[in-house]
Amino acid sequence: MGTIALVIFLFILPFIWFFWTSMGLKSGKRNKTHWKISLIALIAVVLISVGLNYYFSDAYQLSFFQNGFESKVALVVCAAFLLVIVVVNLIANRLFKGAPKSFHNPEVVWRLAAVFCAIILFFTMWVYPLGEKTSYINKIENALALSEQQQGDEEIIVLFMSSERKCMRTNTSNCHSQPYQNTFFLKNNLDIQKEVQVRIRALDSEQTELKVIESDIMTLEAGELKLVETEESFDEASIWSRSSFETDRRVQSYESLYRYRDRD
Repeated sequence: MGTIALVIFLFILPFIWFFWTSMGLKSGKRNKTHWKISLIALIAVVLISVGLNYYFSDAYQLSFFQNGFESKVALVVCAAFLLVIVVVNLIANRLFKGAPKSFHNPEVVWRLAAVFCAIILFFTMWVYPLGEKTSYINKIENALALSEQQQGDEEIIVLFMSSERKCMRTNTSNCHSQPYQNTFFLKNNLDIQKEVQVRIRALDSEQTELKVIESDIMTLEAGELKLVETEESFDEASIWSRSSFETDRRVQSYESLYRYRDRD
């Protein structure tokens, strides 16, 4: 989650700067130069993110946008937020009917609600997926480097890359209830296509068994590296959002057994 948090942070900074200078400009406390610089910084970050997405799509064959299911989830989150604002604003209108606009201004509330909804959609449909893509590609590159070190005579290499909770602050009580998302990769070292299945025995720091699970039967091209997918992998999520399986405790080591065959 460190990579995802860093990407979000890099977007939040210019957003906060832009809104701060915009508010100052409206009240006359900031000059236009500061506002223009903050706007340029925000646009630059967005353009860089577009370039990164194009690069990821071209170099790693990743989809430019998240899939439809995840977009629907983002829209539901935004709609829920908007519904709360609507209910609160309607109640306030009835309770403070006839109150001066300096005390309660419905138009300002609607504008703020629209801005916040746009920000929610931008971060859930663009920024967070970009962070997940960056984290996923970092794992791919590390897996490729590790596979080169472990090449040997193995026809198929099983690579354990991470065991982490999907939480920004892992010391909070909410995070303690979250399971660990474990990411494994398979690499086909043969020079022909194979169908591969792997059985993984996940262990904690004391070598206690956490879970034994078998992967789906996966088709790997010659030299191809793929995320290990199991019955616990969420098929409706984009590939960069998936994990191999979940455990209640962090996986520290593993044992694996694989089998492969020619594809019919």
